[in-house]
Amino acid sequence: MRAYRFSEVGTPPTVVDHPQPAITPGHAVIQLHAGAFNRRDHWIALGKYPDLQPSTLGSDGCGTVIAGPKESIGSAVVICPSINWGKEERYQSRSYTILGMPTDGTFAEYISVPVELIFHKPKHLTATQGSAFPLAGLTAWRALFTRAQLKAGDKVLITGIGGGVALFAMQFALAKGALVYVTSGSATKIERALDMGAKGGALYTDPDWHKQLGKNFDVIIDSAGGEDFGKLVRLLGMGGRLSFYGGTLGKWPAILPQHLFFKQVSILASTMGSPTEFGNMCQYIEKHKIVPVVDSVLSLENAADAMKRLIHPERFGKVTLRIN
Repeated sequence: MRAYRFSEVGTPPTVVDHPQPAITPGHAVIQLHAGAFNRRDHWIALGKYPDLQPSTLGSDGCGTVIAGPKESIGSAVVICPSINWGKEERYQSRSYTILGMPTDGTFAEYISVPVELIFHKPKHLTATQGSAFPLAGLTAWRALFTRAQLKAGDKVLITGIGGGVALFAMQFALAKGALVYVTSGSATKIERALDMGAKGGALYTDPDWHKQLGKNFDVIIDSAGGEDFGKLVRLLGMGGRLSFYGGTLGKWPAILPQHLFFKQVSILASTMGSPTEFGNMCQYIEKHKIVPVVDSVLSLENAADAMKRLIHPERFGKVTLRIN
């Protein structure tokens, strides 16, 4: 079969011939129709990810079960990328990994995964759309609902709109009936977010961006960290929750405790999510007919071009691969 694989640091991933996965007990073999990129794939390709080893890339996939439990054969499914989460819903086990490194991922014609990681594709989605939400959607789901306990009517700020997780967080929050505001480095991306239902937005490149959105946010979702994290803290209202799932801009500035304790706010760390959360997310997506934002669709043979699009500053939504 054809697969887009990482081999070693210093060598770009390439599409190669690779053995088709065998049928093993407790697993299902899926013929993949589509996959989607995440920043994780980019960091692996650069050799800046822990425990690197030869692997097929890709954490997001949608396809048809061709081998495994009889009741699943022929089903259109999406794959939960959380492997060995463990029995504790509050945090992952020490053996936890993400599909696509070290376990072979979804940028291939076929994949074998544990049966507990396959879920029915929401019926209203195409295979391409179904491949677009697993990792980014799950990250947004846990940060927004499990950690920040979003409620209908909450005032929500989502930073860095245009990225996959931020867009899912916005779509999920809007479906819940929240009032959503966004930040971005692009006026065009803010306009697109407004068209999707956001109430307002600000360019984080403006020095006073934090003064343009009002205050008293119930929930803030952030992945950047860095010097502006202190500004986010000050935007929280009474009982506010700031849930973060990344730190691309580095360490936080000094934060005055007085900006936190009097308002009884919470700063919540979050990453990925469990298969239970993934199943709940799939049901929510189907119930609310949420359609992932797809930036572009390329063929498996053009995976290298898709990787370039992933890091393009104008990207808005998920970069996907058409496989079978």
